[in-house]
Amino acid sequence: MNRGVSLSRKFGMVCAIGLFNALPFTLYPAIAADIPVTVSADDPTPGSVRDADVQFKLAKDLLTKPGSDADIRRGIEWLQQAADQGHTQALFELANFYENGIHVKQDIGKAANLYEQAAKQGHLDSQYNLGLLFLKPPQNFKQARYWFEQAASQKDASAEYNLALLYSSPDSGFADQEEANHWFTQAAQNGSKDAQFDLGVRYLKGTDMPKNLAQSVYWFRRAAEQNDAAAAFNLALLYEDGQGVEKSLDKAIFWYRKAADLGEPGAQYNLGIKYLMGEGVQENQDKGLELVRKAADGSNPAAEYMVGYLYEQGKEFPKDDEMAVYWYREAAGQNLPEAQFALALMFANGQGVTADPNEAVKWFRRAAEAGNSGAQFNLGTYMAHGIGTAKDLPQAAYWLSRAAQQGDEHAAANRDYVKSLLTQSELDELARQLNSN
Repeated sequence: MNRGVSLSRKFGMVCAIGLFNALPFTLYPAIAADIPVTVSADDPTPGSVRDADVQFKLAKDLLTKPGSDADIRRGIEWLQQAADQGHTQALFELANFYENGIHVKQDIGKAANLYEQAAKQGHLDSQYNLGLLFLKPPQNFKQARYWFEQAASQKDASAEYNLALLYSSPDSGFADQEEANHWFTQAAQNGSKDAQFDLGVRYLKGTDMPKNLAQSVYWFRRAAEQNDAAAAFNLALLYEDGQGVEKSLDKAIFWYRKAADLGEPGAQYNLGIKYLMGEGVQENQDKGLELVRKAADGSNPAAEYMVGYLYEQGKEFPKDDEMAVYWYREAAGQNLPEAQFALALMFANGQGVTADPNEAVKWFRRAAEAGNSGAQFNLGTYMAHGIGTAKDLPQAAYWLSRAAQQGDEHAAANRDYVKSLLTQSELDELARQLNSN
């Protein structure tokens, strides 16, 4: 069956991982530098209180409720005074403000310094955020690792997950897949759904750790139960194929539906096909087409191709060659050979687009290189006649031979004719090329 994708979530670079911890203060627009500070006679003035806990409470009272710009300025002054005395939470809050440019001018250097002071006091969120800062350019992976390790020692799942990504990335300079597996496992056990998903992928692929489909199912389920769409989709695929778990179409559809509801395009496409075919569900053409269209809007290449085909054929959708070209192009751009071949035919026939044999050859070639026999036949034919490309009989024979190897009788007949026009040295080279495939 033609599936949307098999592993639906891509892994980002290490520098893109993690989320900043939420600020506990309510955020307001940054204050202008020239706003004068007015102090009520009933309120203490900054500098009149020496106790850091009191200073922090005064800052919090001013910064967590709607107030004037002057109140915000005074709150920042109290926060700074508490931070100057090493108050852990004040250091963290002020660091967050400087990092994000809230109430103060953004200053990453100051943020890092304040985070570090709090982190050295064992403040978990400061350790984690400091690790994230070291992942930003100019990156310092060793420092990032150090602070994530400090947070991980307090069983922080996000820090453990970031450690796993650092150890799994060649860019870190200290890649170690055993260490990566250790931290993926730790983070997964501590509830990180991203780690659970990645661990499921590792057990499924069997490249960075021994292949274990049962473990893959286990971790995909753990992540899916936390509403991870990609994990739910992959779990559905495993249930449908009976990999690592007893085959069950009902359970596959359950997880397809959950993933589709969470917006996973691959699951939307597969579930849509189920409804169109009445496989495991009551046939419902409208529901099936709705899901396929959602999947196409979500950039699933198989769904994009199918929508293009329906527009071209005028089935279920009104016939519209221009829309067919649009959707074929979307899918072709994601390297789906069927879409590349279909797009080539549209250019060849001038269907929904101005006829352009050069563009046709371009897409025939891309689909042919991916193994599409129809594209191989057409590319060989175009090369034999010099249409959209220079006439090249040896290459024409090569592509016709590739198509014939897949059982295309017309390609076999054309191949034999073109071969009859080749020299012996050209035939020898053709044999060598075909044997090297």
